[in-house]
Amino acid sequence: MNNSHLYSTVRKIILIIIVGMLTSNCSHYLTDGTNSITSDPFEKYNRITHKFNKIVDRGALLPASQIYGGSVPQYFRLGAASFHGNLQEPKRFINHLVQLQFRKASVDVSRFAINSTVGLLGLFDAASWFELFPEKTNFDETFASWSIPTGPYLEIPLLGSSSVRGSFSIFADYTVNPLLMLPGPIPSISFATFEIVNIINNRYQYSQAINSILYYSSDSYSSTRLTYLQKLKSINQAQEELPIELFDPFAEY
Repeated sequence: MNNSHLYSTVRKIILIIIVGMLTSNCSHYLTDGTNSITSDPFEKYNRITHKFNKIVDRGALLPASQIYGGSVPQYFRLGAASFHGNLQEPKRFINHLVQLQFRKASVDVSRFAINSTVGLLGLFDAASWFELFPEKTNFDETFASWSIPTGPYLEIPLLGSSSVRGSFSIFADYTVNPLLMLPGPIPSISFATFEIVNIINNRYQYSQAINSILYYSSDSYSSTRLTYLQKLKSINQAQEELPIELFDPFAEY
């Protein structure tokens, strides 16, 4: 990896963290854990964005997912999902380190090494054969572990449900993707391609649940928002109860 690209990546992460901390006090006054359900200061903007996202889903994403799921063989879909999952391991490693979850960080490194070699660049989840299973996390959980407030609910164009804190975490997550650390246009194009395939695959995989929220509820915006806030609540509670792990190199996974 080029040193200048590594330096640029680290600088971006630090900048995102600083901005997130600077805006945390503002977001704390806008909403906190006790009124996040009732408080929705960005509702007007969110509903406009939700309407746009719903149009995109109905006109492009839903049909594309149906074609993808109906025509692409399952083994190819599983391989693409596994490859995309392998690219998430460096992000999980960094987050687990910052969260002081050293055992989980060691699992991330092991999974990435095994799947990138034995698993043919992640096309196969070979690490699971050794009972090394993915330990999912992201920068939103890391920010939560630092007690950075969630902030108001925010619906992002094309990306969907998030929050003020979550919006910063999305950019941080993308920053540490291995493909974006490589120079040249090909890695960037590959990154965009696999992200789109992953979105389409997830839309197909969770089609029934998504359709029930978007098209069979009386208020799809409120249903989408409450579903996200419920998920967010579980993340925040998990981080509050998260103990600091001491890494034991001789312990079994």
